[in-house]
Amino acid sequence: MITDRGFEFLHKAIKHNIDKPQALTNGRWQDGKVQKTEVTSNAIKIFCYFDETVAGNITRYRLLGKDGNVFLEKADTANKSNERGLLVMFEIQIKEG
Repeated sequence: MITDRGFEFLHKAIKHNIDKPQALTNGRWQDGKVQKTEVTSNAIKIFCYFDETVAGNITRYRLLGKDGNVFLEKADTANKSNERGLLVMFEIQIKEG
């Protein structure tokens, strides 16, 4: 069983090794910011914010690690205007098997 300290260890390891989120907007990757991370009883959630400068047809999101490699990626479609920001969540479910 993963203990609370185990979850916290994983949370810190992930949090400190994420460089930035990106959104594929009109065929071009645009940077966002990690707004916060949190731990629940069985998951680690990473909340990413894309401001008003990111606008257009978004088709994918990804998180880059500090080593430059893609850590997480997900397909999702959104047509975002430049009038407001967008909050996107990545969730890592942790389950023992």
